[in-house]
Amino acid sequence: MKVAPPQFDYLCTLLRKRTGVCIDETKQYLVVARLMPIVNQRKIPSLETLIDRMRQGTDPSLEKDVLCAMMTHETSFFRDKAPFEALRGIIADLVVRRAAERQLTLWSAACSTGQEPFSIAMVLNEHFRELLATWRIRIIATDFSEPILARAREGIYGELETNRGLSPALLKKYFRPLQGKWSIAQECRQLVEFRCMNLNDTWPMMPLVDVVFLRNVMLYFDPPTRAALVGRVRRVLRPDGSLFLGGAETMIGIDDGWSRVVHGGCSHYTPKPRR
Repeated sequence: MKVAPPQFDYLCTLLRKRTGVCIDETKQYLVVARLMPIVNQRKIPSLETLIDRMRQGTDPSLEKDVLCAMMTHETSFFRDKAPFEALRGIIADLVVRRAAERQLTLWSAACSTGQEPFSIAMVLNEHFRELLATWRIRIIATDFSEPILARAREGIYGELETNRGLSPALLKKYFRPLQGKWSIAQECRQLVEFRCMNLNDTWPMMPLVDVVFLRNVMLYFDPPTRAALVGRVRRVLRPDGSLFLGGAETMIGIDDGWSRVVHGGCSHYTPKPRR
């Protein structure tokens, strides 16, 4: 099954304009897989009819549902592991540099169903528990999709999700059994603030942040959108802050205003001093 060219082209243009995500003809299968549930749920005759109705603009909720469905929400606890090991060292350094103000802010952009920010919260509880009582430490977690954020705020995960990246020791220490699933413990929940945010639209007010996790996001953007995004990140990142990208993402050819720092099996970026 394929979407007819006029409707497919409209969807591609809308997706890029609203979210920055770029797809082409090779992603026809993805469009069908992600939008057919909406077609069936709303009892719409076809995918083409769905997109035509969205194009008419008479039902704003339809466009929002379609755009949310087209987002990729792949995630797991401690994904790729090495960035979280590097984060431990970065926080240790920041503790020294922020001793006077006793405040840290970390941002998980495109947080999906919450595994990334809750992994950061577990790092803090495991290795910096003494700070949590006397410092103001915030993890801001943002995502485009309200339904996905609703799941993240619940903090409840099934066996398949907890088996991906979580050690038995961490599962036992930071989760509570709940009706056949696992609920994240309060000491992790209380550190995370979930917010709806479109990285490709006007940003709400953001505090200056010390660490940004923008991992596996720019893979779906074209080079100009990537450059614009990291430029905006620079404006909310403190001069000595750290930016984590995904393992397959790089600043090469995007923005030369960043220095790459290698930590063990991964790297992160810090802003170069402005001239």
